[in-house]
Amino acid sequence: MVTSSAAAFAGGSTRPAYSTSKAGLGALVRHIASRWGTQGIRCNAVAPGLVLSDELRPKVPAERQEAYLASQLLGRLGEPRDIAAMVTFLFSKPAEWITGQIIGVDGGMVLR
Repeated sequence: MVTSSAAAFAGGSTRPAYSTSKAGLGALVRHIASRWGTQGIRCNAVAPGLVLSDELRPKVPAERQEAYLASQLLGRLGEPRDIAAMVTFLFSKPAEWITGQIIGVDGGMVLR
């Protein structure tokens, strides 16, 4: 399991090295999945959008939170439980046929 970022898909006007490194993780995930899949080893990535934990929320200015919220199709910012649910699923029996995937958990942010 690898943690990527919605920035791998959306890019952005700042932090090009961050977006590039997260996009590169996609290639690494696919390499691991294709190289060791025949031995039953799976590799996937979760690519979160902005997730505001209780600790982080007070540190992000209200105007920035509003701007991020405006980029969400689902009308709310991400919460740690959103990411935890996907990670839990990917480690579960029903997900045993999923490998080499980068799964966005971003509230539709990259679609805007």
